[in-house]
Amino acid sequence: MDKLVSVIIPTFNRAAVIIDTLESIRKQTYPNFECLVVDDGSTDDSTKVITAFCEKDNRFQLFSRPSNRMKGPNACRNYGFENAKGDFIYFFDSDDFLKPTALESYVDAF
Repeated sequence: MDKLVSVIIPTFNRAAVIIDTLESIRKQTYPNFECLVVDDGSTDDSTKVITAFCEKDNRFQLFSRPSNRMKGPNACRNYGFENAKGDFIYFFDSDDFLKPTALESYVDAF
């Protein structure tokens, strides 16, 4: 199956841990995904760290929650959903990790 999976991650001030989260997604055995990280106005180096990661793999994209939207992870998820192109949507948190075969097993289940 070659369906596109959109992984949507809201984030706020996660510079210290977001790379491990993104690496766990990058290492997926199912390669047909996009990862949309939606920053909620971080005041640390999160956007700098995420931007550098995105430059190395074009499946990863960084978005900023528009200022006219309510603050919080739900608004970020909704904004990510509006920008997603996938056949499947997978919501994920910025401090979690996926096993390498996770997306493959989810898509196979469908």
